[in-house]
Amino acid sequence: MSGRYVLATISLDNMAGGLERNIVRLANALSRRGHTISLITFDQRPARSFYRIDDGVRWYKVGVSPPHGPIGLGERLRLIRAIRAALIDAQATAIICFHHGILVRFVLASLLAGIRIIVSERNSLSLYEHITSRKWNPNFLLLFLVHHVIVQFPRYVADYPRALHSRISAIPNPVSPVETCAGSRPERTRKPLQLLAVGRLCAQKNYEALIEAFAELAPRHPAWELLIVGDGAIRESVVADIARRGLEERVRLASPVTDDMSEVYRRASLFCMPSRWEGFPNALAEAMAHGLPCVGYGGCAGVRDLIAHGENGLLAKGNGDTRSLRDALDRLMADPAERKRMGGAAAKSVRLFRPELILSRWEALLSAVETSRRGMLATLFGFPGNGR
Repeated sequence: MSGRYVLATISLDNMAGGLERNIVRLANALSRRGHTISLITFDQRPARSFYRIDDGVRWYKVGVSPPHGPIGLGERLRLIRAIRAALIDAQATAIICFHHGILVRFVLASLLAGIRIIVSERNSLSLYEHITSRKWNPNFLLLFLVHHVIVQFPRYVADYPRALHSRISAIPNPVSPVETCAGSRPERTRKPLQLLAVGRLCAQKNYEALIEAFAELAPRHPAWELLIVGDGAIRESVVADIARRGLEERVRLASPVTDDMSEVYRRASLFCMPSRWEGFPNALAEAMAHGLPCVGYGGCAGVRDLIAHGENGLLAKGNGDTRSLRDALDRLMADPAERKRMGGAAAKSVRLFRPELILSRWEALLSAVETSRRGMLATLFGFPGNGR
């Protein structure tokens, strides 16, 4: 049975992150399965998506001010009215909000409209250990009023209040299979050997730890370079850190120019994700799909859910300890046989995230939510007593 679904996030305007890629990917996939799909973002009309949106997916840009800038009360009310108008125009039966941080606006916009709300969380709640915002904020409290919550690994469910557990499901992100892996080309043809990191340039990704670790390793491994692919708010400080350590000839910083990163992964010999927290680390999963052995922190949610220590990569101790990260990288940079063994295991380990399997889980969840009864919340959200 086909449905009419809205997928919502703050912005898609030239955003090359994992959230943006996966909301567009899910929208396109559901549309191709025969569902009527719309996107709602707080972008203004000139916005352009970094990732291709299929012609069958309608994009409502409801922004009344820059999406990431400050917003006054009057503008908030105008934004909520614009969201409501888009929901009515799209004839939505369900909304998937990508992260609970936008819930207030969508709950208010959908009151009495008979639209079910699903929240697709994009990070582990461990993020609140690293940021100044408090976990128990209004958007988080509104999780008690939504119809379902999606997390990306089953282990994340325990981080939520027990009263929510029956309405939480785990659906990971899809990972496409790869025909040509990094290991298909002999390493002797790759000069220099490349340690790769991919992700937004922001505090979450903890690139300072990786650069510091590589600075200590560079003299020991003259055949290696570090390539960081990403853009973001701390680009200037990353460039300055590289220069301060005298690594301009050994560390390269590149911006993503296409949504197909396959060739970048294929040229690498080792991948590192030094993040402080994650949800489902897309770049890490894609590196594994390309047959790259991977290194990350054992204290980082998401990273430790994909890397099996000693099997498909190595987990450094803690969450930010530079010496532990350096030692893990050193071990694999020095051992091509271990890189090959772990890279082969990495490619096999992400096969359970095949796109067709993940899409079927989303469709089953959407169907179940649409036919479920919600008791007292049905009155609040305008549902008839026997569901829709």
